[in-house]
Amino acid sequence: MKYSAPLPHSWSIDDWPPGAFPGSPARGRYLVRMYRREMLQAGALARVGRSLIVIGERYGRFLEKRAARVPDFEIAANRKRGQQASA
Repeated sequence: MKYSAPLPHSWSIDDWPPGAFPGSPARGRYLVRMYRREMLQAGALARVGRSLIVIGERYGRFLEKRAARVPDFEIAANRKRGQQASA
């Protein structure tokens, strides 16, 4: 599934937008649990008080870099193919 809608500026894990990969709060929690360290290093995840916040632009870049490692795999990078950043 491909998304072309722009990502929101930021969102909390519990309010994961349906248009952003993986598309639901439960799946988002799982994604953050599995890739927390990498997301923090990429600047895609921040802690505000007790909440974890996803930073939209950096999360999009994080997804693009992960997708670049898998040949012929199209991930919901929330951009058109010609607009994707290079890894």
